Amino acid sequence: MISVVIPARDEVRAIAEVVRRVGEALAGEAHEVLVVDDGSRDGTGEAAREAGARVLRLSGLGYGAAIKAGAAQAQGALLAIIDADGTYPEAALPVLLAAVRGGARQAIGARPKRGAAEPFVRSAVKALFRGSVRWLGGFTAPDLNSGLRVLRTADLLALAPLLPDRFSLTTTLTLALAAAGDPIVFLPIAYHARVGRSKWRPVRDTWLMGRTVARGIGWLRAGQAPRALAALELPMGGMG
Repeated sequence: MISVVIPARDEVRAIAEVVRRVGEALAGEAHEVLVVDDGSRDGTGEAAREAGARVLRLSGLGYGAAIKAGAAQAQGALLAIIDADGTYPEAALPVLLAAVRGGARQAIGARPKRGAAEPFVRSAVKALFRGSVRWLGGFTAPDLNSGLRVLRTADLLALAPLLPDRFSLTTTLTLALAAAGDPIVFLPIAYHARVGRSKWRPVRDTWLMGRTVARGIGWLRAGQAPRALAALELPMGGMG
């Protein structure tokens, strides 16, 4: 079984369609859709529930905190993460899922390096961090912080104490599992203009991501993943 966690805050304009398209993409799979409504004031949770999702309610703790809360409630051995704003192609989920079942520790939807859906400044910042990871950590990642990925639920839960409560959670996942030395698959995907207003804060979120990248480079240079992963050498065969 696969659990799809969708962190959401004030995404009423997009959430129902995202939930519906996730269901269509995974129609042939045993799955559940968990929308973590992180303090919405616009009816996001109600719209998600009406679209068929199970809804968890938080009080504005942050993107990363919402994902961790969803993972803690997930019933599936495999976990998918996708944003609630309509930017990511839900149809890519089966391919990412197949990659993890085929032996990847994590499968990530890699966005175009520069697309019309993203401001130039944000693209430039991410390019700088990718270059830093490549030159200082020896790891080439087309997309460090994609919000579309599939991994083992147990991996995310083991890393939960290290995972930030804001947007740098995804970067931490990428680098921690890369440092473990297991295969990570990057699948090129389209990236659409978001529905509604972005919650990215340029100064604070860039600083937090930079701190996360520095920590991840340390793991990569040491050739050692966080200790929390050491006990999770689980066989992938038979995972639903």
